[in-house]
Amino acid sequence: MPIHSLSDINSLIIKEKQYSVTVPGISGLSVRVSPNGKKTYYLRYSHPHLTGKRPKMMLGNVEDVSLYEVKYQAESILELVAKGVDPKARHQQEKTNKYAHLKNAPFAEVVQAWRANKIAGRDKGKANRAAFSESTLKFWDLCLGYMCQEIGDLRMNDITSEIILTVCESIQNNKNQATFVGASTRLYTEKVFSFAVARGLCDRNVAVDTRGELAPANSGKHLPAITKPDKFAHLLQDMASFNGASSMTLAAMNLLPYVFVRSIDLRSMRWQDIEWDNELWAFSPTKGEGREDMVSHLVVPLASQVIARLRDIQAITGHNEYVFSSMRASSNAYISKAALVQVFHRLGYKDVQCAHGFRASAKTLLMEQPELRYSDIVTELQLGHRIKDTHGGAYNRLDEIETRVQMMQDWADYIDRLRSDTSSGN
Repeated sequence: MPIHSLSDINSLIIKEKQYSVTVPGISGLSVRVSPNGKKTYYLRYSHPHLTGKRPKMMLGNVEDVSLYEVKYQAESILELVAKGVDPKARHQQEKTNKYAHLKNAPFAEVVQAWRANKIAGRDKGKANRAAFSESTLKFWDLCLGYMCQEIGDLRMNDITSEIILTVCESIQNNKNQATFVGASTRLYTEKVFSFAVARGLCDRNVAVDTRGELAPANSGKHLPAITKPDKFAHLLQDMASFNGASSMTLAAMNLLPYVFVRSIDLRSMRWQDIEWDNELWAFSPTKGEGREDMVSHLVVPLASQVIARLRDIQAITGHNEYVFSSMRASSNAYISKAALVQVFHRLGYKDVQCAHGFRASAKTLLMEQPELRYSDIVTELQLGHRIKDTHGGAYNRLDEIETRVQMMQDWADYIDRLRSDTSSGN
């Protein structure tokens, strides 16, 4: 008997063998009745590419889907077939890629998907990693909010690197915004595009082409700093092999890249400020006193390589107050600024790299290198900066400390790899 209503379906008797009954009006649609009493909608269709093949799709159980709904679903599938699309392959693709509906979607929609995916990924691994802090989420929204305001309605494949760069430059040129906000907006836009490309939502990551085209993310002070991995590797190798200075100056010079604090804070480092058990260095930055843009107390996680270097130095100056005590008969309790300045001049890096420049080097490389990719907010915290335009004085000296501990170890491992990479000289 033909199927015209739910009553007709309910009246189908159960037999010892499975059988099917046609639903009139929709070619290939039927109700299958199983010996266990289960009744299921199926659709057979002519494969759009394979002659003679008629695949079958299950459209749902009778108790879950109405006859009206299943007819509409079947008609939609047959329309795809008429257009040369295999609906079974399409269904499988959508099943494996939950973001398929966002293919070439507006930028603002993909941003929301990226954000939700990041949060969900961190939540799944909560046993090992802390959830993103409220300040981190707010900073994402600040940066990507600027981009969405300008290009949120543009579809992913219509956005060009020129468009992205123009928006980021306008942020950096806004006197009410810090330089790093524009740089961070560029970085997060690149991450959104990377997310989209990996899931087939757009053709390519055009934001990659904007790398290195903005003012550095550190600040408006243009002190010389190397931010390219190959050149940074050369610098590290030159520093490691240099011996034209005192032992304390050399020790300070080679420790500086690992901690990227200001020269004065490293030179005046005190043994009593090192927490050996926790592998932390806690101190009050010299330039943090009375400044709204700087924290008054900074915690620097010490990577295993840093601990090892400090233990070596402790054998020499551990009886003194300062780690880098002056070994010469002078009024200086610790090595002078001039000593570090002269080292980089002698190395041939005048106007190329200075002691302070390691802060910019670290920040840029930590944010942009694929194997690192730490957020702007975490790097800013480690530099001892307040993000005045978004959070004011809300930060605590231990904010994001777990992430910062991991970041500093990853950074130490990264620069050790660069230093030992002999191919960088080619």
